[in-house]
Amino acid sequence: MGNMFYMIVITKREYEEAYHEFFKENEIFMVLSEFCKGTAQKKTLDYLGIEKTEKIMFQAIADCKHRNEIMKGLINQMEIEVPGNGIAFTIPLESIGGESCLKYLAKGQNIKGEGEKMDDIKYSLIIVIANRGSSDLVMEAARSANARGGTVVQAKGTGEDIKERFFGVSIASEKEMIYILCKKENRENIMGTIMERAGTDTEAHAVAFSIPVDQIAGLRSVTVE
Repeated sequence: MGNMFYMIVITKREYEEAYHEFFKENEIFMVLSEFCKGTAQKKTLDYLGIEKTEKIMFQAIADCKHRNEIMKGLINQMEIEVPGNGIAFTIPLESIGGESCLKYLAKGQNIKGEGEKMDDIKYSLIIVIANRGSSDLVMEAARSANARGGTVVQAKGTGEDIKERFFGVSIASEKEMIYILCKKENRENIMGTIMERAGTDTEAHAVAFSIPVDQIAGLRSVTVE
């Protein structure tokens, strides 16, 4: 499914209303949002002039046309390229569960065409699931492997009543999901270091996987060494 994309935008919480209006202006009406926090080090925050790391994450589905228009609008209208304003990236979807599901997720979009040829994937999104309170340990490991930063979302596993375990990891306890965007060539080193220092044999009980990212905006530290 080369014409549909999962879009994630992470920005300051105080921009919430402005971003909801921005999405509406760009015909994106099905938008999920949740509060999260950044993991930038204090010296980085000082350099960027950021006083706090409270963030909001927006998630939406868009076709090629809307994806391209939104990414341009994020740069030109929302000024996401200004240091500290946020980050956005898109992930190509493999499939969607039927026409009714597509209409629901892409509400308001007039989806036509076969999409566009995918460029070579240059970036990866690493997703780490770890025990609550372990994000600092995970990010310390990731930074030692040249990761620039991440975003933490609070989560909870299912199966609390039966207290199942999967490879020794409880799936019923409170969790943190850490999103780390990186260059594709750095992915294996970052993931390997996380698993070595914060993996299933540690108190963090972290597991990690990655998915391809085709476009990014707003995080120059990923693209500029």
